[in-house]
Amino acid sequence: MRKSSFAALALIGSVALVGAAVTPAMADDEPTPKTATIEIVGGALSITSGSSFALLGTAGAAAAPGTTVSGIAAGITVTDDRAGTTGWTSSVSMADFTAGTGVATEISVEGAGFYTPGTATQTANLGTSSVAVGTVQFGTTGGAFVQQTATNVSGNNESTWSADLSVPIPANTLAGTYTSTITHSVTTA
Repeated sequence: MRKSSFAALALIGSVALVGAAVTPAMADDEPTPKTATIEIVGGALSITSGSSFALLGTAGAAAAPGTTVSGIAAGITVTDDRAGTTGWTSSVSMADFTAGTGVATEISVEGAGFYTPGTATQTANLGTSSVAVGTVQFGTTGGAFVQQTATNVSGNNESTWSADLSVPIPANTLAGTYTSTITHSVTTA
């Protein structure tokens, strides 16, 4: 009997030890839990364009009076680092072409110069936006003309495109080198 009492006592002690090892300790939570905060700061909305370019006649020939010249404005990029959902609108304006010293004539872009943006491509691994294309005929209403509009914006996004530019040269244009200024801008839609 002594052996069985001792065995029973040993078994009860083993169960008590195992039970004590398995029972979790009671946690004591702090009375006021703390919160963690992350502040996302939005950046800027900006536009850049590629380098200057020449407008040329058919098949790359020099411009001649009574013809139309054309060229490509490449690398126009809107970078939207605002980390938001507000859209943007990109516009373009162009001054008349003026000649250098000794030539008093101008080549007007008003009502005749066309600027046709291509479809924008978006930089991967950023937010998204839906970008719609518009064709610009300079001088029809004055000021800058909308060339791209972004809607459905979500987070940072970047869109890049090129635009075809064509300008008719009046038949009475004098020989010379003519220059114009093209200005791209972007605003919140």
